[in-house]
Amino acid sequence: MDTLQLKANIVDVLRSEVEKTFKMSTTSTIPGLAYLPAREEPKIALNFLEARKKIDGAEGLWRIGNKLYNLETFIKSHPGGAEWLLLTKGTDITELFESHHITDKAEQLLPKFYIREAATPRSVPLTFLPDGFYRTFKKRAVEALKTVDFHKPSTTTNLIIDSLVAMTFTLTFAAAFAHSYAIAVLASVFLGWTTVAAHNYFHMRNNFRMYYFDLSMLSSKNWRITHVMSHHMYTNTLWDYEIYVVEPFLQWIPRKDKSYLAGMISKIISPIVWMLLFLREGLARYYVVIKVHRVFEFRDIVPFLLPLSMYLVTANILVVLKLWLLMLLISSFMFGLIGFNAAHHHPDIFHDGDIYRNDLDWGLLELDAVRDREVIDDSIFLALTNFGSHTLHHLLPTVDHHYLQLCVPAFLQTCKEFHVSSDKWTQWELIKGQFRQLTRTDAKKNHR
Repeated sequence: MDTLQLKANIVDVLRSEVEKTFKMSTTSTIPGLAYLPAREEPKIALNFLEARKKIDGAEGLWRIGNKLYNLETFIKSHPGGAEWLLLTKGTDITELFESHHITDKAEQLLPKFYIREAATPRSVPLTFLPDGFYRTFKKRAVEALKTVDFHKPSTTTNLIIDSLVAMTFTLTFAAAFAHSYAIAVLASVFLGWTTVAAHNYFHMRNNFRMYYFDLSMLSSKNWRITHVMSHHMYTNTLWDYEIYVVEPFLQWIPRKDKSYLAGMISKIISPIVWMLLFLREGLARYYVVIKVHRVFEFRDIVPFLLPLSMYLVTANILVVLKLWLLMLLISSFMFGLIGFNAAHHHPDIFHDGDIYRNDLDWGLLELDAVRDREVIDDSIFLALTNFGSHTLHHLLPTVDHHYLQLCVPAFLQTCKEFHVSSDKWTQWELIKGQFRQLTRTDAKKNHR
Protein backbone atom coordinates (compact mmCIF):
# COMPACT_ATOMS: atom_id res chain seq x y z
CA MET A 1 0.00 0.00 0.00
CA ASP A 2 1.50 3.31 -1.05
CA THR A 3 1.76 6.35 1.21
CA LEU A 4 -1.09 8.23 -0.46
CA GLN A 5 -3.45 5.28 -0.05
CA LEU A 6 -2.42 4.90 3.59
CA LYS A 7 -3.14 8.57 4.25
CA ALA A 8 -6.50 8.27 2.51
CA ASN A 9 -7.42 5.28 4.69
CA ILE A 10 -6.43 7.16 7.83
CA VAL A 11 -8.56 10.15 6.78
CA ASP A 12 -11.53 7.84 6.12
CA VAL A 13 -11.18 6.26 9.56
CA LEU A 14 -10.97 9.65 11.27
CA ARG A 15 -13.97 10.92 9.29
CA SER A 16 -15.96 7.85 10.34
CA GLU A 17 -15.04 8.38 13.98
CA VAL A 18 -15.98 12.06 13.86
CA GLU A 19 -19.36 11.21 12.32
CA LYS A 20 -19.99 8.74 15.12
CA THR A 21 -18.91 11.32 17.66
CA PHE A 22 -21.37 13.89 16.38
CA LYS A 23 -24.27 11.46 15.97
CA MET A 24 -27.01 11.71 18.61
CA SER A 25 -29.75 9.29 19.65
CA THR A 26 -33.26 10.19 18.52
CA THR A 27 -35.41 7.31 19.82
CA SER A 28 -36.18 6.98 23.52
CA THR A 29 -36.21 3.61 25.29
CA ILE A 30 -39.00 4.88 27.55
CA PRO A 31 -42.08 3.39 25.84
CA GLY A 32 -44.34 6.14 24.52
CA LEU A 33 -42.00 9.11 25.02
CA ALA A 34 -42.38 11.09 21.80
CA TYR A 35 -39.57 12.55 19.73
CA LEU A 36 -38.91 16.13 20.86
CA PRO A 37 -37.69 18.39 18.02
CA ALA A 38 -35.58 20.58 20.32
CA ARG A 39 -32.16 18.99 20.12
CA GLU A 40 -31.08 20.62 16.89
CA GLU A 41 -29.19 23.91 16.79
CA PRO A 42 -29.53 26.40 18.28
CA LYS A 43 -29.89 24.60 21.60
CA ILE A 44 -31.63 27.29 23.61
CA ALA A 45 -34.37 27.39 26.23
CA LEU A 46 -36.89 28.94 23.87
CA ASN A 47 -36.63 26.01 21.46
CA PHE A 48 -37.55 23.53 24.20
CA LEU A 49 -40.86 25.31 24.79
CA GLU A 50 -41.53 25.72 21.05
CA ALA A 51 -40.94 22.02 20.54
CA ARG A 52 -43.34 21.19 23.36
CA LYS A 53 -46.04 23.33 21.76
CA LYS A 54 -45.68 21.33 18.54
CA ILE A 55 -46.19 17.88 20.08
CA ASP A 56 -48.15 18.31 23.34
CA GLY A 57 -51.62 18.80 21.87
CA ALA A 58 -52.39 21.67 24.26
CA GLU A 59 -54.01 23.76 21.49
CA GLY A 60 -52.70 27.06 22.84
CA LEU A 61 -54.03 26.29 26.32
CA TRP A 62 -52.56 24.48 29.33
CA ARG A 63 -52.79 20.69 29.30
CA ILE A 64 -52.89 18.56 32.46
CA GLY A 65 -53.35 14.87 31.80
CA ASN A 66 -55.92 14.55 29.05
CA LYS A 67 -57.76 17.75 29.91
CA LEU A 68 -57.28 21.28 28.56
CA TYR A 69 -57.55 24.34 30.79
CA ASN A 70 -57.58 28.07 30.11
CA LEU A 71 -55.59 29.69 32.92
CA GLU A 72 -55.43 33.12 31.28
CA THR A 73 -57.54 34.82 33.95
CA PHE A 74 -55.51 33.13 36.70
CA ILE A 75 -52.07 34.28 35.54
CA LYS A 76 -51.90 37.44 37.64
CA SER A 77 -53.19 35.74 40.77
CA HIS A 78 -51.07 32.59 40.51
CA PRO A 79 -49.37 32.25 43.94
CA GLY A 80 -46.12 31.08 42.34
CA GLY A 81 -45.91 34.12 40.09
CA ALA A 82 -47.16 34.86 36.58
CA GLU A 83 -43.94 33.75 34.85
CA TRP A 84 -44.58 30.04 35.30
CA LEU A 85 -47.92 30.23 33.48
CA LEU A 86 -46.75 32.68 30.83
CA LEU A 87 -43.86 30.40 29.87
CA THR A 88 -45.87 27.18 29.78
CA LYS A 89 -48.91 28.36 27.82
CA GLY A 90 -49.55 25.97 24.94
CA THR A 91 -47.79 23.01 26.57
CA ASP A 92 -48.54 19.92 28.63
CA ILE A 93 -47.76 20.86 32.26
CA THR A 94 -48.79 17.58 33.91
CA GLU A 95 -45.40 16.81 35.47
CA LEU A 96 -44.88 20.42 36.54
CA PHE A 97 -48.36 20.65 38.05
CA GLU A 98 -47.97 17.44 40.04
CA SER A 99 -44.48 18.13 41.39
CA HIS A 100 -44.97 21.84 42.12
CA HIS A 101 -48.27 21.55 43.99
CA ILE A 102 -47.69 19.35 47.00
CA THR A 103 -51.11 19.86 48.57
CA ASP A 104 -54.40 19.36 46.73
CA LYS A 105 -55.42 23.05 46.78
CA ALA A 106 -54.44 23.67 43.14
CA GLU A 107 -56.17 20.48 42.02
CA GLN A 108 -59.40 21.65 43.63
CA LEU A 109 -59.25 24.91 41.63
CA LEU A 110 -58.80 23.26 38.24
CA PRO A 111 -62.47 22.56 37.41
CA LYS A 112 -63.09 26.32 37.26
CA PHE A 113 -60.75 26.57 34.26
CA TYR A 114 -61.67 23.36 32.42
CA ILE A 115 -62.34 23.78 28.68
CA ARG A 116 -62.48 20.31 27.08
CA GLU A 117 -60.78 16.96 26.68
CA ALA A 118 -57.53 16.87 24.68
CA ALA A 119 -57.84 15.57 21.11
CA THR A 120 -54.53 13.68 21.08
CA PRO A 121 -52.74 11.28 23.46
CA ARG A 122 -50.06 12.70 25.75
CA SER A 123 -46.53 12.87 24.36
CA VAL A 124 -45.25 11.68 27.76
CA PRO A 125 -46.19 8.22 29.10
CA LEU A 126 -45.31 8.92 32.76
CA THR A 127 -48.08 8.41 35.31
CA PHE A 128 -49.28 9.80 38.65
CA LEU A 129 -51.57 7.06 39.90
CA PRO A 130 -53.18 7.60 43.34
CA ASP A 131 -51.56 4.43 44.70
CA GLY A 132 -48.29 4.89 42.78
CA PHE A 133 -44.91 5.70 44.26
CA TYR A 134 -44.99 9.47 43.77
CA ARG A 135 -48.45 10.29 45.03
CA THR A 136 -47.99 7.93 47.99
CA PHE A 137 -44.77 9.71 48.92
CA LYS A 138 -46.25 13.17 48.33
CA LYS A 139 -49.12 12.54 50.76
CA ARG A 140 -46.61 11.57 53.44
CA ALA A 141 -44.39 14.55 52.62
CA VAL A 142 -47.30 16.96 53.16
CA GLU A 143 -47.80 15.47 56.60
CA ALA A 144 -44.08 15.74 57.38
CA LEU A 145 -44.00 19.41 56.35
CA LYS A 146 -47.14 20.54 58.18
CA THR A 147 -45.16 22.21 60.98
CA VAL A 148 -43.31 24.63 58.65
CA ASP A 149 -44.25 27.13 55.95
CA PHE A 150 -42.59 25.15 53.16
CA HIS A 151 -43.81 27.59 50.51
CA LYS A 152 -41.18 30.05 51.72
CA PRO A 153 -37.38 29.68 52.05
CA SER A 154 -36.04 29.11 55.54
CA THR A 155 -34.11 31.71 57.53
CA THR A 156 -31.10 29.38 57.51
CA THR A 157 -30.82 29.15 53.72
CA ASN A 158 -31.44 32.90 53.40
CA LEU A 159 -28.55 33.64 55.75
CA ILE A 160 -26.25 31.23 53.91
CA ILE A 161 -26.86 32.61 50.45
CA ASP A 162 -26.84 36.26 51.58
CA SER A 163 -23.45 35.62 53.19
CA LEU A 164 -22.15 34.01 50.00
CA VAL A 165 -23.25 37.00 47.93
CA ALA A 166 -21.72 39.44 50.42
CA MET A 167 -18.40 37.58 50.30
CA THR A 168 -18.51 37.45 46.49
CA PHE A 169 -18.86 41.23 46.21
CA THR A 170 -16.35 41.93 49.00
CA LEU A 171 -13.68 39.80 47.38
CA THR A 172 -14.52 41.22 43.94
CA PHE A 173 -13.95 44.74 45.29
CA ALA A 174 -10.70 43.62 46.92
CA ALA A 175 -9.46 41.91 43.74
CA ALA A 176 -10.06 45.06 41.69
CA PHE A 177 -8.54 47.34 44.32
CA ALA A 178 -5.38 45.25 44.60
CA HIS A 179 -5.32 44.14 40.95
CA SER A 180 -4.96 40.66 42.45
CA TYR A 181 -5.63 37.51 40.46
CA ALA A 182 -5.30 35.43 43.65
CA ILE A 183 -8.16 37.30 45.32
CA ALA A 184 -10.17 37.04 42.09
CA VAL A 185 -9.78 33.26 42.23
CA LEU A 186 -11.13 33.27 45.79
CA ALA A 187 -14.02 35.49 44.66
CA SER A 188 -14.71 32.93 41.92
CA VAL A 189 -15.16 30.20 44.50
CA PHE A 190 -17.82 32.23 46.28
CA LEU A 191 -19.47 33.11 42.97
CA GLY A 192 -19.63 29.40 42.12
CA TRP A 193 -21.18 28.56 45.50
CA THR A 194 -23.61 31.46 45.13
CA THR A 195 -24.76 30.22 41.74
CA VAL A 196 -25.39 26.69 42.98
CA ALA A 197 -27.18 27.89 46.12
CA ALA A 198 -29.33 30.38 44.19
CA HIS A 199 -30.76 27.50 42.18
CA ASN A 200 -32.77 26.71 45.33
CA TYR A 201 -34.67 29.96 44.80
CA PHE A 202 -35.71 30.02 41.15
CA HIS A 203 -37.64 26.81 41.76
CA MET A 204 -39.92 28.78 44.05
CA ARG A 205 -42.33 31.65 43.56
CA ASN A 206 -40.71 34.88 42.38
CA ASN A 207 -38.24 36.28 44.91
CA PHE A 208 -35.26 38.62 44.74
CA ARG A 209 -32.73 35.97 45.80
CA MET A 210 -33.31 34.00 42.60
CA TYR A 211 -31.58 36.85 40.77
CA TYR A 212 -28.33 35.97 42.58
CA PHE A 213 -28.17 33.17 40.02
CA ASP A 214 -27.90 35.73 37.22
CA LEU A 215 -24.58 37.05 38.57
CA SER A 216 -22.95 34.11 36.81
CA MET A 217 -24.24 35.05 33.31
CA LEU A 218 -26.68 32.14 33.55
CA SER A 219 -30.31 33.22 33.29
CA SER A 220 -32.76 32.45 36.09
CA LYS A 221 -35.55 32.70 33.51
CA ASN A 222 -33.93 30.35 31.01
CA TRP A 223 -33.05 27.90 33.75
CA ARG A 224 -36.66 27.78 34.85
CA ILE A 225 -37.17 26.28 31.41
CA THR A 226 -34.06 24.19 30.83
CA HIS A 227 -33.51 23.05 34.41
CA VAL A 228 -36.97 23.00 35.99
CA MET A 229 -39.22 22.23 33.02
CA SER A 230 -36.78 19.99 31.15
CA HIS A 231 -34.12 18.45 33.39
CA HIS A 232 -36.20 18.07 36.53
CA MET A 233 -39.25 16.67 34.79
CA TYR A 234 -37.52 14.30 32.34
CA THR A 235 -34.22 13.53 34.00
CA ASN A 236 -31.61 11.68 31.93
CA THR A 237 -34.02 11.21 29.03
CA LEU A 238 -33.72 12.58 25.51
CA TRP A 239 -35.94 15.44 26.71
CA ASP A 240 -33.36 16.51 29.29
CA TYR A 241 -31.78 19.78 28.12
CA GLU A 242 -28.81 19.24 30.43
CA ILE A 243 -28.09 16.03 28.52
CA TYR A 244 -28.44 17.28 24.97
CA VAL A 245 -27.05 20.82 25.34
CA VAL A 246 -23.50 19.49 25.77
CA GLU A 247 -23.75 16.96 22.94
CA PRO A 248 -21.78 15.99 20.96
CA PHE A 249 -18.90 17.04 23.22
CA LEU A 250 -20.16 15.10 26.25
CA GLN A 251 -22.21 12.00 25.44
CA TRP A 252 -23.80 10.37 28.46
CA ILE A 253 -26.47 8.49 26.49
CA PRO A 254 -25.29 4.87 26.02
CA ARG A 255 -25.21 3.77 22.37
CA LYS A 256 -23.72 0.69 20.77
CA ASP A 257 -22.33 2.79 17.93
CA LYS A 258 -20.60 5.24 20.27
CA SER A 259 -16.95 4.98 19.39
CA TYR A 260 -14.08 4.61 21.83
CA LEU A 261 -12.59 7.78 20.38
CA ALA A 262 -15.80 9.70 21.10
CA GLY A 263 -15.71 8.62 24.73
CA MET A 264 -12.05 9.52 25.15
CA ILE A 265 -12.59 12.94 23.55
CA SER A 266 -15.47 13.57 25.97
CA LYS A 267 -13.28 12.67 28.96
CA ILE A 268 -10.45 14.91 27.85
CA ILE A 269 -12.53 17.97 27.04
CA SER A 270 -14.92 17.74 30.01
CA PRO A 271 -13.04 20.37 32.07
CA ILE A 272 -13.06 22.73 29.06
CA VAL A 273 -16.83 22.29 28.68
CA TRP A 274 -17.31 23.07 32.38
CA MET A 275 -15.13 26.16 32.11
CA LEU A 276 -16.99 27.57 29.10
CA LEU A 277 -20.50 26.83 30.40
CA PHE A 278 -21.20 30.32 31.80
CA LEU A 279 -19.95 32.06 28.67
CA ARG A 280 -21.86 29.74 26.34
CA GLU A 281 -25.13 30.18 28.23
CA GLY A 282 -24.51 33.92 28.55
CA LEU A 283 -24.12 34.31 24.79
CA ALA A 284 -27.28 32.24 24.20
CA ARG A 285 -29.09 34.35 26.75
CA TYR A 286 -28.35 37.70 25.13
CA TYR A 287 -28.86 36.29 21.65
CA VAL A 288 -32.48 35.58 22.63
CA VAL A 289 -32.89 38.89 24.50
CA ILE A 290 -31.65 40.93 21.55
CA LYS A 291 -32.91 38.90 18.59
CA VAL A 292 -36.19 37.51 19.92
CA HIS A 293 -37.60 39.35 22.93
CA ARG A 294 -35.93 42.71 22.23
CA VAL A 295 -36.69 43.69 25.81
CA PHE A 296 -34.24 43.77 28.70
CA GLU A 297 -35.55 42.67 32.08
CA PHE A 298 -33.98 43.56 35.42
CA ARG A 299 -32.39 40.11 35.61
CA ASP A 300 -30.55 40.81 32.31
CA ILE A 301 -28.68 43.69 33.98
CA VAL A 302 -27.65 41.65 37.04
CA PRO A 303 -24.65 39.86 35.40
CA PHE A 304 -22.93 43.22 34.90
CA LEU A 305 -23.11 44.22 38.58
CA LEU A 306 -19.83 42.45 39.35
CA PRO A 307 -17.72 44.18 36.65
CA LEU A 308 -19.46 47.46 37.46
CA SER A 309 -18.47 47.12 41.11
CA MET A 310 -14.88 46.50 40.05
CA TYR A 311 -14.95 49.55 37.78
CA LEU A 312 -16.01 51.71 40.73
CA VAL A 313 -12.80 50.68 42.49
CA THR A 314 -10.48 50.90 39.52
CA ALA A 315 -11.32 52.82 36.37
CA ASN A 316 -8.99 50.59 34.37
CA ILE A 317 -11.44 48.82 32.09
CA LEU A 318 -8.80 46.34 30.88
CA VAL A 319 -8.12 45.18 34.44
CA VAL A 320 -11.85 44.86 35.07
CA LEU A 321 -12.41 42.73 31.97
CA LYS A 322 -9.46 40.45 32.75
CA LEU A 323 -10.54 39.88 36.35
CA TRP A 324 -14.18 39.36 35.39
CA LEU A 325 -13.30 36.86 32.65
CA LEU A 326 -11.07 34.98 35.08
CA MET A 327 -13.90 34.86 37.63
CA LEU A 328 -16.40 33.61 35.05
CA LEU A 329 -14.10 30.86 33.79
CA ILE A 330 -13.14 29.58 37.25
CA SER A 331 -16.62 29.79 38.77
CA SER A 332 -18.02 28.12 35.64
CA PHE A 333 -15.50 25.28 35.99
CA MET A 334 -16.53 24.91 39.62
CA PHE A 335 -20.24 24.95 38.76
CA GLY A 336 -19.74 22.31 36.05
CA LEU A 337 -17.57 20.15 38.29
CA ILE A 338 -20.23 20.19 41.00
CA GLY A 339 -23.27 19.98 38.75
CA PHE A 340 -22.24 17.28 36.31
CA ASN A 341 -20.86 15.08 39.09
CA ALA A 342 -23.59 15.65 41.67
CA ALA A 343 -26.13 12.92 41.12
CA HIS A 344 -27.01 11.81 37.61
CA HIS A 345 -24.15 10.28 35.65
CA HIS A 346 -22.80 6.82 36.45
CA PRO A 347 -23.01 3.48 34.62
CA ASP A 348 -25.38 2.19 37.32
CA ILE A 349 -27.79 5.13 36.96
CA PHE A 350 -30.55 5.10 34.34
CA HIS A 351 -29.94 7.00 31.10
CA ASP A 352 -32.22 6.96 28.08
CA GLY A 353 -31.00 4.03 26.00
CA ASP A 354 -31.10 1.71 29.00
CA ILE A 355 -33.82 -0.89 29.51
CA TYR A 356 -36.68 0.88 31.25
CA ARG A 357 -38.85 -0.48 34.06
CA ASN A 358 -42.48 -1.54 33.51
CA ASP A 359 -43.86 0.90 36.08
CA LEU A 360 -44.09 4.33 34.41
CA ASP A 361 -44.62 6.27 37.65
CA TRP A 362 -42.92 9.67 37.31
CA GLY A 363 -41.36 9.48 40.78
CA LEU A 364 -39.65 6.22 39.94
CA LEU A 365 -38.02 7.79 36.87
CA GLU A 366 -36.62 10.49 39.14
CA LEU A 367 -35.25 7.90 41.55
CA ASP A 368 -33.73 5.78 38.77
CA ALA A 369 -31.88 8.82 37.36
CA VAL A 370 -30.51 10.13 40.68
CA ARG A 371 -28.19 9.04 43.51
CA ASP A 372 -27.70 10.80 46.83
CA ARG A 373 -24.30 11.34 48.44
CA GLU A 374 -22.85 10.60 51.83
CA VAL A 375 -21.49 13.51 53.92
CA ILE A 376 -22.82 16.24 51.61
CA ASP A 377 -26.44 15.50 52.49
CA ASP A 378 -25.62 15.71 56.20
CA SER A 379 -24.79 19.46 56.09
CA ILE A 380 -27.19 22.19 54.99
CA PHE A 381 -24.26 24.32 53.80
CA LEU A 382 -22.83 21.48 51.70
CA ALA A 383 -26.26 20.49 50.44
CA LEU A 384 -27.08 24.05 49.39
CA THR A 385 -23.74 24.66 47.67
CA ASN A 386 -23.31 21.20 46.12
CA PHE A 387 -26.79 20.27 44.83
CA GLY A 388 -27.30 18.05 47.87
CA SER A 389 -30.39 16.09 49.01
CA HIS A 390 -30.78 15.52 45.30
CA THR A 391 -33.43 12.81 45.23
CA LEU A 392 -35.77 14.68 47.57
CA HIS A 393 -35.10 17.90 45.68
CA HIS A 394 -36.21 16.25 42.43
CA LEU A 395 -39.35 14.87 44.05
CA LEU A 396 -40.17 18.14 45.87
CA PRO A 397 -38.46 20.87 43.81
CA THR A 398 -40.28 23.84 45.38
CA VAL A 399 -39.43 22.88 48.96
CA ASP A 400 -36.49 24.74 50.47
CA HIS A 401 -33.41 22.55 50.96
CA HIS A 402 -33.46 23.15 54.71
CA TYR A 403 -36.89 21.54 55.00
CA LEU A 404 -36.18 18.51 52.83
CA GLN A 405 -34.68 16.60 55.75
CA LEU A 406 -38.12 16.58 57.39
CA CYS A 407 -39.28 14.34 54.53
CA VAL A 408 -36.56 11.70 54.89
CA PRO A 409 -38.64 9.30 57.06
CA ALA A 410 -41.53 9.52 54.57
CA PHE A 411 -39.13 8.89 51.69
CA LEU A 412 -37.51 5.86 53.34
CA GLN A 413 -40.89 4.40 54.24
CA THR A 414 -42.15 4.76 50.67
CA CYS A 415 -38.95 3.30 49.20
CA LYS A 416 -39.26 0.28 51.47
CA GLU A 417 -42.92 -0.17 50.57
CA PHE A 418 -42.19 -0.07 46.83
CA HIS A 419 -38.98 -2.11 47.12
CA VAL A 420 -36.76 0.71 45.90
CA SER A 421 -33.18 1.21 47.12
CA SER A 422 -32.40 4.37 49.11
CA ASP A 423 -28.65 3.82 49.27
CA LYS A 424 -26.15 6.68 49.11
CA TRP A 425 -22.83 6.86 47.30
CA THR A 426 -19.66 8.80 47.92
CA GLN A 427 -18.83 11.90 45.91
CA TRP A 428 -15.71 10.17 44.61
CA GLU A 429 -17.76 7.24 43.28
CA LEU A 430 -19.98 9.65 41.33
CA ILE A 431 -17.01 11.53 39.89
CA LYS A 432 -15.40 8.29 38.71
CA GLY A 433 -18.73 7.03 37.44
CA GLN A 434 -19.44 10.19 35.44
CA PHE A 435 -16.28 9.68 33.40
CA ARG A 436 -17.05 5.98 32.96
CA GLN A 437 -20.54 6.87 31.73
CA LEU A 438 -19.04 8.95 28.91
CA THR A 439 -17.61 5.76 27.38
CA ARG A 440 -20.49 3.39 28.19
CA THR A 441 -22.04 1.76 25.13
CA ASP A 442 -24.10 -1.10 26.56
CA ALA A 443 -27.75 -0.83 27.63
CA LYS A 444 -28.44 -1.82 31.22
CA LYS A 445 -31.41 -2.45 33.47
CA ASN A 446 -30.60 0.30 35.96
CA HIS A 447 -33.39 0.36 38.53
CA ARG A 448 -32.87 1.34 42.13
